[in-house]
Amino acid sequence: MVFLIGLVIVLIFFLYWNYFRPTSLWTGFFFLVALAVIYLGLVALLYQYHPNLMLVVVIPVIFIILVLSIFGVTASVIGLFWNEKVLISREGKSFSNLLPFLLGVSVLLVEIITFILSRFPKNPYLSQLTMFISFCFFYVFGVFLLYTVTSFLFNHFPIKREVDYIIILGAGLMGGEKVTPLLAGRVDRGIALYNKQVEQLNHHPVIVLSGGQGKDEKISEAKAMENYIKDKGYKVETLYLEEKSKNTDENIKFSEHVIAQRDSITDFRQKEIILATSNYHLLRAGKLAFHQGIPVRGVGSKTRLYYLPTAFIREYIGYLVLTRKKHYVILGAITIIFIAQLLFTVLT
Repeated sequence: MVFLIGLVIVLIFFLYWNYFRPTSLWTGFFFLVALAVIYLGLVALLYQYHPNLMLVVVIPVIFIILVLSIFGVTASVIGLFWNEKVLISREGKSFSNLLPFLLGVSVLLVEIITFILSRFPKNPYLSQLTMFISFCFFYVFGVFLLYTVTSFLFNHFPIKREVDYIIILGAGLMGGEKVTPLLAGRVDRGIALYNKQVEQLNHHPVIVLSGGQGKDEKISEAKAMENYIKDKGYKVETLYLEEKSKNTDENIKFSEHVIAQRDSITDFRQKEIILATSNYHLLRAGKLAFHQGIPVRGVGSKTRLYYLPTAFIREYIGYLVLTRKKHYVILGAITIIFIAQLLFTVLT
């Protein structure tokens, strides 16, 4: 009974956040807690009625945890370096493409430093420094885990109701006038949702193509997307172009302005708005929309596997910058505790 009550409470929290605050990392947190509660409840039930079957459920999980604890960091570093090699060979050298390498080096340095410091267990100052570095590392890793889970949930939320607007977010152009494969994927994903709405609900959402003209581009990204839609023969009843934005925040803000002017809408909270963008970009785009007071859902286009780690790392860094105040507070509290412990050690 206690287990059922706890499970119901956790599920209520998860459903609330997933429905009303889907871009909050609390969504991913309560999802993981719900999974843990369900798993522990299953183990307790099997222990009571089928002890042998319980071992079948418990042993694999313990094995996975042990393997990740022992080899997880090493495997991650190797994977990042391997991904860097593949990425450079296919995409060329650029600062953003160096992110897997830089992250791998950072993780490796943290592991080397903590290993060296742990060799001096009798030195209280070095022991506290080791704990401080470990706490900061696991905080950043924990936030990354929650970001990943929340991003997955946001990407896979089922869209069953009628959609009012599908905003397709722009990206750089090829040759200054043609959509890239990445941008084409975003358009195709938005059109796929549009066609699904037409076929299943006999409803025609308005599609907004959002993207301005860069310095090295001959036409706006919105116009390039419109040309792509015409060339592919896609049939869209109503199409708006937003051609001023330079980044994701402006994509959403200026698309709102276009919709407000064209349809005389003042309250977007009553509208069902969907963002169509790359899967790795969807959560941060949704977060920016919520910051502007526009509740949205989203559909994400697939990304080539070799490029996904770099793109996702970049988005995670963007999320940390977007929500930096709360991270400053938490990391600041950890730092204050560390300094207080050092002072206490010195004074005693």
